[in-house]
Amino acid sequence: MIKIERGKTPKGTALDKKRKEALSAIRRLAESGNLNSKHFENIWSAPEVKKFLYESQHGKCCYCERKKDKEETDVEHFRPKAEVEEAQDHPGYWWLAYNWENLLIACKRCNQKYKRSKFPLKDESKRAYMEDSDLDEEEPIMINPLKEDPELLIDYPFPTGTDFSEKIMVKAVGKCVRGKKSVRGKKTVDELTGINDEDVMLERADKLEYYTICVSLMNNGTGGLRSSICRRLRDCVSSYSEFSGFARFYFKKMGCL
Repeated sequence: MIKIERGKTPKGTALDKKRKEALSAIRRLAESGNLNSKHFENIWSAPEVKKFLYESQHGKCCYCERKKDKEETDVEHFRPKAEVEEAQDHPGYWWLAYNWENLLIACKRCNQKYKRSKFPLKDESKRAYMEDSDLDEEEPIMINPLKEDPELLIDYPFPTGTDFSEKIMVKAVGKCVRGKKSVRGKKTVDELTGINDEDVMLERADKLEYYTICVSLMNNGTGGLRSSICRRLRDCVSSYSEFSGFARFYFKKMGCL
């Protein structure tokens, strides 16, 4: 999981053209207490909207960092639009349903199996219920990759001296901050996303084998080989690559970054 650098959002999309009308319609329903998920016009999944979100994340899930075909991904609302699992009386953050800053691309597993409509806070009494509420008062437990750097809260401890003929897994954990494990990091990777699904941990272990070979070759190779490996290392830690958060953690630990 890494910070997403999105850049400017496109102009003239369905999201821009229809937002005002769609928001007015759900505002009326919210005020009457009759709003539910079926009432939202799904303009956040218009082709040009989803294309921009997908390409700005380099085809990767915003949480587990696996690359997926566009059809295998969902447009994810970071703050749930129609309900909140932790607050049964909450109508959802309906006023953010068409807000670019609340939209991400997630794989169907992370979105539908794990995240769903979850949005836990450190202090439930600070939850925003109204359109004019100050969202800055909230203290979300889940890491927002659009607003903060997940790498400050998540580590990927890896086994050393590994025999790669055996089945191993690389698990994400909450980073130790001032001697304490990050609660936000732990809950994000263990409860709110599929970052620690078994097959994802196995895929990171496959990357670990490749990274280990790269480091060995770089440490023992000649100038030309070392230059080639350095280029491959830069590719691994690029935002374009799968599991680049783990790659950055690994190569920093190995003194390569």
